[in-house]
Amino acid sequence: MSNILPTQRIEFDLDRNQTLPVSDQFYFPKDSLGDKTYLCGHSLGLINKNAEPYLRKQLNNWKNLAVEGHFKGDSPWIEYLAAMDTQMARIVGAKENEVGIMNSLTANIHFLFSGFYRPAGNKYKVIMEATAFSSDHYAVASHLEVRGVKPKEGIIFWHPNEATGLYEVADLRQLVSKHADELALIFVGGINYLNGQFLDISAITELAHQHDILAGFDLAHAAGNVLLDLHSWNVDFACWCTYKYLNGGPGSPGGIFIHQRHHGRQIYFKGWWGNSMENRFEMLNHFTPEKGVAGWQVSNPTILALPPLKASLEIFDQFGMNQLRNKSILLTSYLVEGLNNLNRENFVINTPVQAEMHGAMICLKLKSKSQDIFDKISTEGIITDFRSPDTIRLAPHPLYNSFEDCFRFLAAFEKALG
Repeated sequence: MSNILPTQRIEFDLDRNQTLPVSDQFYFPKDSLGDKTYLCGHSLGLINKNAEPYLRKQLNNWKNLAVEGHFKGDSPWIEYLAAMDTQMARIVGAKENEVGIMNSLTANIHFLFSGFYRPAGNKYKVIMEATAFSSDHYAVASHLEVRGVKPKEGIIFWHPNEATGLYEVADLRQLVSKHADELALIFVGGINYLNGQFLDISAITELAHQHDILAGFDLAHAAGNVLLDLHSWNVDFACWCTYKYLNGGPGSPGGIFIHQRHHGRQIYFKGWWGNSMENRFEMLNHFTPEKGVAGWQVSNPTILALPPLKASLEIFDQFGMNQLRNKSILLTSYLVEGLNNLNRENFVINTPVQAEMHGAMICLKLKSKSQDIFDKISTEGIITDFRSPDTIRLAPHPLYNSFEDCFRFLAAFEKALG
């Protein structure tokens, strides 16, 4: 392909034939030439054009109603999350009472571990993937440390296979068989943040349950990205952020899933917003849990942080995950085909290329001059991200990216490779 970047937007037939929105419902960062090519939704999604009026509405409610906004107006804050929780449940394949929007991702790991990490005797160890996101490691390690267990003794790492470079369930099976009598939990990412591999959540959960081990997942890179069926897969618990593929905005509240068979659990970190609405405002000293995941809520919803997520979830609900995933597969297939047509001497595609094994994110591992190549791509008005020491990550989002965006990246990448 040519290494000459187009100087104006091109209308691709592939884009013209798509029924999903490309850019008309989102704002793109700009430079002197106009909209930049944004392929970084795996790190921070774009802002939806309804986010600002939705936020302004709640600011006006605060201004005009003050404390009465909790119960009055056309969107009382006490009910603000109800529809959003339902929409989120559809995105992750769960029943309505299994999903809640609350807190932040790492905070939710802590809250979920307070109820699901119940070490007993020799069964106290946790399996994590070797390249788990650092914050996940810090959170899990801290739950071991407060119980007097050294993380190096309590965490067992599942490493990528030496031959394939991927996380193979067969390797995990051997690891579980070896340590089954010591394991309390398996806690891994749904999609690995460093290579983009979509792990077999169903198989991992089944393997865990065969050995009386609980299975939990960090779905930060999976929620809103790939098709999930958490309830049917019998996942015990999961959590995710909403600022990546779900476009909730920087620091937007996280989400949690707890399978309904665990809704009777009594021991976990609690707060007043998890108490039943029937007597929540009586301020009693004994806790009466709300039904389902709502009983795990701790504090009031962060109303001013929710409108951008509300705006985005409405678009997800409009098109549905099946349609979004279908377009995502088309975009990444086009991207991978274009990468395979480039000179591969200085990079490898670090993400498994089979569509069922990845989401929107494609990770490229550079053999040399990695920072220089990334910088050259950036100067062309293309936003990706760089993970030291050698990985460029990019993700065409089906809600706002186009085949032209992928083409522009390929042209800039070819030019940067030299």
